[in-house]
Amino acid sequence: MRLKEFGRILGELKLVLVLIPVIAMFTSAIVNLFVLMPVYKSTTNLIVLRDEMNPASEININTLSLNQRLVKTYSELAKSRTVAEEVIKNNNLDITPEEFSKRIQVELAGDTEVLKITASDSSPTVAALMANGVAQTLTSKVYKVLNVKNIQVLDPALPPVSPVSPNVILNIILAGIFGLVLTVAIVFAREYLDDTIRDADEIENNIKLPVIGLIPVAVYETGGEGRAKIE
Repeated sequence: MRLKEFGRILGELKLVLVLIPVIAMFTSAIVNLFVLMPVYKSTTNLIVLRDEMNPASEININTLSLNQRLVKTYSELAKSRTVAEEVIKNNNLDITPEEFSKRIQVELAGDTEVLKITASDSSPTVAALMANGVAQTLTSKVYKVLNVKNIQVLDPALPPVSPVSPNVILNIILAGIFGLVLTVAIVFAREYLDDTIRDADEIENNIKLPVIGLIPVAVYETGGEGRAKIE
């Protein structure tokens, strides 16, 4: 397609090229602001160190190695159904243990003794409550099972100020870009399927034959003698 034809197509359909992306962006804004549920995430950081019941114990290489292994055990315990049920009961949460587990993410900070517990919820307050609840319940379970108190909270979870999703601005921009790309694709697909010949240049380009003559357009004037005016 030549540049001239490209410009003609854009000129004829410039209103559509603007209108559809605008409609897509407006629709995306409505959906993101009033339909999609916001998701907040809150994180608490725990560290596994010496046993608090035995403060005189020394921290050495063996202790750190043991703590790193315990962190993996604690991670699995934090995601257990037992912890979920106790957090739900203690905080009067109206969700099932399965739903609770889906909203909890437990991560190990590399090869350290740090454990990150992240909770997701539509309420920032509940998200922080869930993360802190898992940390407290985990500490209690470890003491009951292993008879040690070696978990300390580095950073308690706080209610987040803004949601992590949806990203309204990004989604609106992407909707506008998608609407524009889709519109351009539809326009050129329609143009490609349209075999109408509009001028002599298209005859030469499509049929590969030279134009030897043109029939002028005759415009009849209604006044006077009704003579035809050749254009």
